[in-house]
Amino acid sequence: MKKLLIITTIILFSFSYAFAQKEITINKECVYLDELTASHVPHNKVQCGITAGSKVTISKDIIQQHINEAGINGTVISDVIVFRQWEKLSYDKVAKLIKDEYTKAYPDIEISIEQIRIPDNLYDINDGRLQISCDTTKLGAAYAEARIENSKYQIYYYVKGYKEAYVTKERVKAGENLAGKVTKEKVDVTNIKYELVTDAESMAASRAMPAGKILTTDLVSTRPALKKGEAVKIIVSNGTLHIETQGVVEENAMPGKKVLVRNIASQKVITADYLGNGIVKAEF
Repeated sequence: MKKLLIITTIILFSFSYAFAQKEITINKECVYLDELTASHVPHNKVQCGITAGSKVTISKDIIQQHINEAGINGTVISDVIVFRQWEKLSYDKVAKLIKDEYTKAYPDIEISIEQIRIPDNLYDINDGRLQISCDTTKLGAAYAEARIENSKYQIYYYVKGYKEAYVTKERVKAGENLAGKVTKEKVDVTNIKYELVTDAESMAASRAMPAGKILTTDLVSTRPALKKGEAVKIIVSNGTLHIETQGVVEENAMPGKKVLVRNIASQKVITADYLGNGIVKAEF
């Protein structure tokens, strides 16, 4: 009998303590009886429709009514203030905010945000206090800074860019004209270091390239005026002596540039300046 009295006293004391809850925090729209009383009473809904970031007061009379309906003896001695946390910042919202920043920086590139890592303790504050800023100077791995008043958080992500660009259709040798050997496709330009070529059809390959190579300015040169093996007129002059003879260029020739030329008569290879119109000039 004495043991039963002690157990009853403990239970009544625990109810008194549990029903004196003052303020709780929830992360969903409904609050339950066991949350309001901080006890092992039934997990019954007391009130729903609590919006993220808001506070509501559940009166002690309403809680008492639910306690009574549950058939539990005890007295609720105070109202309870319920605060619902903001929703955790969603992947989709973060992706859109970051994408908007990169789209402004790269209006001609299609942007894709991937591999976003959001801190677990970062919530979606919809009252304007949440601000996200990105370093948009480059594509690839990066992080954004999320700020809520004086608190800062880092959101890591990977940003990709896609754009229409010239791509080789077949293997191309160094010096070959690119006309007919390229096509335009949407490609991943995330890690492209050089500018894309805007008019590949009028250019020549500056090095050998496989099929499927994205053409950037470091891979092409202006189409040569003369290709290796084409005939030229060689003019040799020192101011008083003027000689003209025939030759062939040993490499592609560009106007205003030096080129190796083989004298057909002597078979000697000399360096000359390509003047244009199939004429090179060499000095004695």
